[in-house]
Order: sequence, then C-alpha cells, then structure tokens
Amino acid sequence: MNVINMSKQFKLTLPYLDTQKTLELRDNLIIVGANGAGKTRLGAWIELHSPQSPKVHRISAQKSLAMPDYSGTSSFEKAESNLLYGYQDATKDNGVNYKSGHRWGSKPVVSMLSDYEKLMTYLFTEDYDKSTKYRQHSILNEEKITAPETKLDIVKKIWQKILPHRELVIDAGSIKTQIKGASGQEGKTYNASEMSDGERVIFYLIGQCLAAPKEGIIIIDEPELHLHKSVQIPLWNELEKHREDCLFIYITHDVDFSTSKEATTKIWLKSYDGSRWEWELIEPAEGMPERLLLEVVGSRLPVVFVEGENGSFDVSLYRETLKEYLVIPVGSCSQVIQSVKAFKANSQLHHLDIYGLIDRDRRAEEELRALESSNVFALLVAEVENLFCTPEVLEIVINKLEKESTSTIEEIKSFVFERVNEELETQVSLRCASEVKFLLNNYEESSKGLAAIEKSLEDLLSKINIKEIYTEAEKTIKDALVKRNYKEVLKIYNRKSLASQIGQKLGFNKLELQQFVIRLARGPSSEQVCKAIRMYFGNFPSGKIT
Repeated sequence: MNVINMSKQFKLTLPYLDTQKTLELRDNLIIVGANGAGKTRLGAWIELHSPQSPKVHRISAQKSLAMPDYSGTSSFEKAESNLLYGYQDATKDNGVNYKSGHRWGSKPVVSMLSDYEKLMTYLFTEDYDKSTKYRQHSILNEEKITAPETKLDIVKKIWQKILPHRELVIDAGSIKTQIKGASGQEGKTYNASEMSDGERVIFYLIGQCLAAPKEGIIIIDEPELHLHKSVQIPLWNELEKHREDCLFIYITHDVDFSTSKEATTKIWLKSYDGSRWEWELIEPAEGMPERLLLEVVGSRLPVVFVEGENGSFDVSLYRETLKEYLVIPVGSCSQVIQSVKAFKANSQLHHLDIYGLIDRDRRAEEELRALESSNVFALLVAEVENLFCTPEVLEIVINKLEKESTSTIEEIKSFVFERVNEELETQVSLRCASEVKFLLNNYEESSKGLAAIEKSLEDLLSKINIKEIYTEAEKTIKDALVKRNYKEVLKIYNRKSLASQIGQKLGFNKLELQQFVIRLARGPSSEQVCKAIRMYFGNFPSGKIT
C-alpha cells in the first residue's frame, strides 16, 4: 500500500501548449506517455525552467552505476553543491544556474549522469560532519547524548530492508557487502563496487533521494530501471515515507509500476512537437481498469482488443500479424466488446483508433453487423485456433516440411469433414442455442407492470421459431459438408483441439503446429504467413492492416 501524507501540498507548474498550468497536488505524480511524447524533456524543463526549479532534484534514466571503491570527504557545503548542481562553489541561491552546464554537460536531456562518486563523497562527508559535531558536543558538555542518525545510516537501513539477504559494512571511506550473517567469513565480503546493477542502483537511488533539498521535488526518470519487479514498489514506498516532505514525480512507461502506485495523481503526456507539450490528468473511467487505460495511453499505435491471454498462441499470432497495432488481450469476447465500447465512450480517448477482433463462434449475421457498428469485427473462422488450419497456412507449413502439398491438404480436409459429420448433432444444437440466446437478448426491458412484462416475453417467444432455427443451422453445416467447402466448415466448426489434431496428421506433437506457424510468422516467411492469416480477418478495416 502506498504511503499517503495528507499534509503534503505542492504547487507544480507545467507547460501546456502555448501557456502554463499550475497543479495543486496532495499526493505524488506519475507522468506516462508513448515513446517520443517528450517525457524526459518535460522532466528537464521542470528541473531547469519551472518556477519550482530551485527545489528540484532530478535523477536521470541514463546514469552511470560505477561505484567507487573508496570515497574521500570534503566540506559539507561543497560536497552538497557538487552533487546537486555539479559545481562545488555553487550556492542554493544560484545553484540552478550551474545545473545545465556543470551537472548535465549542457545536454540535460541526453547526458549520462555520472555522479556516483559525488554521491559517495556527500554521504561520507555528511556522516563525518555529524559524527564530529556529536563527539565535540559530548566532550565539551561532558554529557551522554544519543548519536545522530546520518544519511549513510539511513541508506544502510533502507538498503538492508529492501535486500534482507545482504548486509552493508561501512568502514572509513569504503563500503563493503556481505551475505547476511557472514561476518568474519573469508571470501564472503566484497567491495560494494562489485555489487550487482540492482544492488548498486538501490544504494544510488536511496542516497539521491535523501540528498534532495528539504520540501523539494524529486523527479525520477524510469524508476523501474535495473530493479526487479519485487523490489520496485517496496523501495519507492520506503523512500516516500522517509521523504514525506518531498513531492515525487515518476516518469515512466511501465504499466505495472504505474498501476501499483494507486494513491498517485497520473498525467498522460499526449504529445510534444519540439517546443510545446500537450497533456491531461488521467481520470478514473467506469468499466475500464486503470491498467488497461494506462497501457493504451502509453502507446502511439492504434489499439486492437482481442480474446485470450498473454503468452497464448492466438495472441502471439495476432501480434505478429498486426505489428502496426497495440494488441491487447482482455480475456473473453464479451470483455473485448465491453473494452471497445468503454474506450470509445471515453472523451479522453476519442481521437484514438480502437478496435476489437473476436472469434466468429456461432453468431448470426444480424449480430455481426451490430458488432461491426461498434468497431468490433469477427474472424472468418469459428475461432482463432482455426487460423492455424486454413488451407493457405497449411500449404506454407507443408512446403516447409517438404511434403507433397495437394494430396496432404486433401487428406486433412477429408479428416475435418469426417470429424464434423461425427459431431453433426452437437454442432447443430450449439449453433441453434447460440441463435436463440442472441434473440432472447432483444427482450424489451422497458416494460412496466406484470401484464406488460408477460406480454413482452410472450411476443418475443412467439417470434422465436426453434424448429426453423434448428433446421437452418443443420442445413448450413450439411451444405458445407456436401459441397466439401473446407473454408465454410472452418467458419462454422468450433473445436479448439482441431489445430492439434491436424498437427498430428503432419507429424507434429500436440501443440507443435501452432508453435511452428508462430516461428514462421517471425522468420523469413513472415510476410507470406501474415498475408495468409489476414485473409480471414473479415471486415476488419483493410487499410489498417496493409
């Protein structure tokens, strides 16, 4: 759970088109946006040009993690100025004037921040300074007082809390690391400079946040970089707790990170033309999970919601076939339909191209037309698994396997016809039930009173001719079998195991046909495979998939 400081209140001025807007924030801020939307440049603007710039400390995504083996000390004021401004003789009054040239080498957006040594000097100097004053006070007053906690002490405490299997050993001018409880064991202790990237970046981020000005603004570009998912949120929650006086601004395109920070204001950076930014606050949307919303606004691509889950063969095939789209699996067909409608109804996203692509299943033409009016399109096969079974795809596979094409495909077709014929009653019944279910959805819900409700239901039922629907469904399937229309059969036959069964006919094990087709779609045959697949995308806008 995020730490919420109700007393926190910050004003933050941001550029907006040709003007500026000032936000009053009581919680921290996340800035999301597509690549090229100007997120890093906005962070640099806040640091160097905003009215709040004297209080801003920005931690770049591009930073050196070269940690020195040994660190010296300096005067505290010089060590602090050198770290915050890149120039040891800068002051708090003029420090911001030195930042661009000294800290960022006159390239505040793209410069590699290389200040680990300065951070270490700052921490050791602060530690030495506080320890010296403590000893002098104790001797002078001849009294026992509690030793002050230094920033280096806090770094150690937080670091060990986030990485409980490791310990930091702080000596004069150096830091070593050891496995917890390994004190005194030869070979178990090593210089902190030899730590992993994750261990070093955690130390670095803790130190930088502790060094930020009092009641300052800490900007972190890509807060998830080099950090394992399991430590990202615990680390930042811990730092927010230790720097409750500061406003944290996270610049990220990581959806997991953004959604994990629930109690945080979020801004969608929509565009940047080289001099002007356009952005807006992300408002909660009914029927739309925040994760989904952030995933969409974080991309410049048009969006296609599909059935299935990440990692499945069907979603992998969609992503290879629709590379110019952001393909987002959302589970069932009803969730695809709901997601498209929710996004199309959201005024924040009205300018985005949002589509849905679903299995045809046993839907009637009337239902398919209704869905298309809402930008939801059905495949020309009963379910996405049948895409692996189309004659065009099978011909590519068979040629790659160096089998005889015509006879092999005819053998597969005969096998499929036989399977459908064996399941005829089941398939007809399912098709009939699906049509009845769709018709029942036309019940008039506005009827009021018992009599009116009963009459509406009677009227609806009187229009549903089960025998006629069943007969028509039976005729559709039998006609396809009689005409040996293989494509029509794939359009009406729902059997998720069909691809695996056909794969066995080609010498594949259970799921190897699907795996083979995905590999082809990613390799030299990509264009050929994708063209074959796209033939079955029905009325999905052809101009979007060329």
